[in-house]
Amino acid sequence: MSDAVIDRAESPSMPDRVGSKVILALLAVLVTLTAAGAGGIFLLKPGTAHAGRPVAEAVRPVANYARLPTMNFTLSDGNRLHELRVRVVLEMDPAVEAKAVDSFVPRITNALSTRMLDVDPAELRGGEGSLFIKDAVMQTAAKEMRPLKVRQVLVQEMLLR
Repeated sequence: MSDAVIDRAESPSMPDRVGSKVILALLAVLVTLTAAGAGGIFLLKPGTAHAGRPVAEAVRPVANYARLPTMNFTLSDGNRLHELRVRVVLEMDPAVEAKAVDSFVPRITNALSTRMLDVDPAELRGGEGSLFIKDAVMQTAAKEMRPLKVRQVLVQEMLLR
């Protein structure tokens, strides 16, 4: 009988066992959250601060757009004449003013009309037609506006009749 009394006295009661398990579970959750936070710091690597940099340099300027006039071309496929109407916009480098392009517009349209004399209307059909026009305008504009940089050519309207 004395052994039974000693075992009961040394063994923890049910509430004590549950309380110690809750404490261990809370400690495990705390350690897990601490490890996740430390891992997040190493994975995300905060960016360096740009102290002393003027705001004008930090904000990237938007591009300038120069609209070319509507151009009409007459193309021949050997049997019939086809009319091509094109409206494009040139996306210029932000450093270039849109008014600087205005002096080059007549030269670009004249050189483009000369280039379009050799184009077969079949080349302009489908999705590749707009790519052909973009490429032709890009090359012509880059050649005529040698010091100025053209980023992209945007086709607003292209109609082949």
